[in-house]
Amino acid sequence: MKKMKKITLACLMLLISHHLALAAPKPAVDAAATVNGVAIPNALIERSVNLNVQQGKKDTPELRQLIKEEFINREILAQQAVKLGLDKTPDGQAGLAELKRNFMVDLFLADYDKKHPISESALKAEYDRQIAVIGNQTHEYHLSHIVTKTEEDARNLIAKIKKGESFAKVAKESSIDASAKEGGLLAWVLPNQIIPAVANVIVNLNEGAMTSAPIETPAGWQIVRVEEKRPFKAPKFDDVLPQLRGGLLQQQRLEAIKKLREAAKVTNSL
Repeated sequence: MKKMKKITLACLMLLISHHLALAAPKPAVDAAATVNGVAIPNALIERSVNLNVQQGKKDTPELRQLIKEEFINREILAQQAVKLGLDKTPDGQAGLAELKRNFMVDLFLADYDKKHPISESALKAEYDRQIAVIGNQTHEYHLSHIVTKTEEDARNLIAKIKKGESFAKVAKESSIDASAKEGGLLAWVLPNQIIPAVANVIVNLNEGAMTSAPIETPAGWQIVRVEEKRPFKAPKFDDVLPQLRGGLLQQQRLEAIKKLREAAKVTNSL
């Protein structure tokens, strides 16, 4: 039997939601296929195709056929699960309830986003705000760091590195920060994005240089190394539109959730 290619999770979730009502639709004219009299609507196929296209796939006859075959197989398996009464078991009921809840959350958020689009003026205002926060930064830095509980521990590690131990190796073995597994490596940052105690030191270091003494911070005593630095130029408005829109959408969602939470009657049992 030919091995089927993997379909996106979004496509499969749509099929699962199709079964949540536990009521088989009657065959319709627009059905893409029927399985034991149960229709698989063309609309469901189209929605799945659109989701795949949004995720970077091309709308091809092969993709459509693959999606339809997957829906047919899932319908067969779902019907068999019902025949066996698996949907009536405690695990089945709990699982279906959770899937329905998650699907309804996604439906609400999609509907909310559609009814509350982010305006161009809001995007521009957010861009201006972020640019103001960035300020007159001229360089950004790619850092590695090691965090210890005590100053003495940090000084001992600095001595080991100066004697020839690899910074990344020491970080993996001794840092208490989550970045230890990456050899202490961090993402690119601007000086004003990190605490002043560290920022004031790194701006005076060359590439490959390490702090000569531990830096005390709320997270612990830090040893910082500048892996790379490069000139920084603030991005143009059009270049960061997706990130701006995503951030504002998330803020809107959180505000909507907060209002709904305040209006809801919530009783904690613990």
